Amino acid sequence: MNYWLHRISHKAKLSYPLLNKGFLTIGFSDFTDKEFIHKVLEDDWSYFNGKFKEKWGDVPRTRHNLWRFLKFSKGDIVIVPSWGTFFVCEIIDEKPLLISDAYSDDLKTWSHEKVKTNGTHLISESGKIYDLGFARKVKVLYKNVSRANFADAKLTSRMKIRQTNGSINDLKKNIEKSIANYEKDKPIHLHSIIVEKTVTLVLESIKTELNPSKFEKLVKTYFKTIGANEVTIPAKNARDKEGDADIVAVFENIKLIIYIQAKFHKGKVNEWGTNQILDYKTNKESIDDGYNKIAWVITSADSFNEQAEKIATENEIQLIDGLEFSKMLLNAGINLLNTNL
Repeated sequence: MNYWLHRISHKAKLSYPLLNKGFLTIGFSDFTDKEFIHKVLEDDWSYFNGKFKEKWGDVPRTRHNLWRFLKFSKGDIVIVPSWGTFFVCEIIDEKPLLISDAYSDDLKTWSHEKVKTNGTHLISESGKIYDLGFARKVKVLYKNVSRANFADAKLTSRMKIRQTNGSINDLKKNIEKSIANYEKDKPIHLHSIIVEKTVTLVLESIKTELNPSKFEKLVKTYFKTIGANEVTIPAKNARDKEGDADIVAVFENIKLIIYIQAKFHKGKVNEWGTNQILDYKTNKESIDDGYNKIAWVITSADSFNEQAEKIATENEIQLIDGLEFSKMLLNAGINLLNTNL
């Protein structure tokens, strides 16, 4: 039995409903056919690489994620990270499935949109084809397990890796301990209690002591603290600029750029900032510089309105409200807050 970490946020709108039905998924829909699965199970690496060359014109590193996924074995345990939580699943099939095999008549997206299949792909009733190519049948052993309460430092750290999946056999004892604590409802008290008791004080201090400019600087300081090689505030008056980003954080070691809208608001934030950061990210994605680009909206407000959440879900934008950002500040270290803003 092996232990794996596998992300399904690629097409979260449909991949999470599929997980709730017992199907773990991955993308790579360009390669959806039974021969492809058969060749991988035969360890035909040459065929595997050749198909990527044929379909995509190159053999990207990301192909290893698909290879590992198709090679999961019956009985393997898979940790699936979610927002502040994680799932623990057991592989129960003998071999991978084509995504069409995961279809059922009652399948719907998060937004309750009906899903159909053309025999190869899953398609929403509005005509959107989802880039999900393969599935594994799983038994969800535990769902929505709190990271703060039941994942220790090593497991929490590993769940932050950016790649789609990877072996975590070295964390076998950590995982077993987390599961045992969850079954006994015995959380990791010190961290969770300190954070939960302190977070509201941090957020209230942000709201009462800062202003929009200082909040922007606080967000900038946060990204510096968690390891960004470069954090900049783009010029506000660029003539050819589409959309808007208040902060750009570059993580050189993992070739990642995060575009951030920082909104110093109270109450509920509307969709304006989400649209602005989406336009900005879309414009920047036309630049082929080898970096992955993602978009965040961070606010001091309590929540986002329904339209903002809808846009974020459809375009894989991370929305972070005031309480969540305060937790992030505390987790990054109390010394972060000892800064002149």
